[in-house]
Amino acid sequence: MRILLADDHAMVRDGLVPFLERLQPGAQVVEAGTFPEAQTAVRAHADIGLVILDLYMPGMNGLNGLAQLRAEFPALPIVILSGSTKPEDALQAIEHGASGFVPKTMRGETILGVLRLVLSGEKYIPPFLFDYRDTVTQPAAAAPQPGSPLSGLTPRERDILEMIVDGAPNKVIARELNLQEVTVKAHLRNMFRKLDVANRTEAARIALLAGVVGRKGAMQKA
Repeated sequence: MRILLADDHAMVRDGLVPFLERLQPGAQVVEAGTFPEAQTAVRAHADIGLVILDLYMPGMNGLNGLAQLRAEFPALPIVILSGSTKPEDALQAIEHGASGFVPKTMRGETILGVLRLVLSGEKYIPPFLFDYRDTVTQPAAAAPQPGSPLSGLTPRERDILEMIVDGAPNKVIARELNLQEVTVKAHLRNMFRKLDVANRTEAARIALLAGVVGRKGAMQKA
């Protein structure tokens, strides 16, 4: 399999190529420094199985480059690589058809894990995007009292916490909330960080102390 790495900074490409060559046995990396070069390379190599595009390289014109490649090669996994960690950039990239959004600050080994996830058919959404997406898409919910350990949670994280109190595993949470399991795990990581806990049991204990009864308990009271 060939991997196209398109970035206008040679130092970035030099740093990533050794990692990308480990993605699969026999993987070869094709490099490009502008979007037109990347587009030409994809057209020239029928065995390119993954494209990595720098968000701000010459010729991208915002996300127009991504949209053009997605229209021409609808089945090709395309990952956006960027020095930006703006939630708006990540959200727009995903909405324009990117299979993932990878900040350049991410460690090489972590990038490999993300790319393997993408090649398996999944989308990768960076954790920092979840809070932003919940804020702009979820309806306002009754907020915990100021000073509550739950006050920093998003509405979606509150939903998941209620199901943790009920003892629901990730698979059930994903099904009930119409999410992928990888998305649930990302929400859990964010939640554990905000609550300063290490696992589900500790999170459930904090929730119970804060008065969260879980969905089953709420239905029994109704």
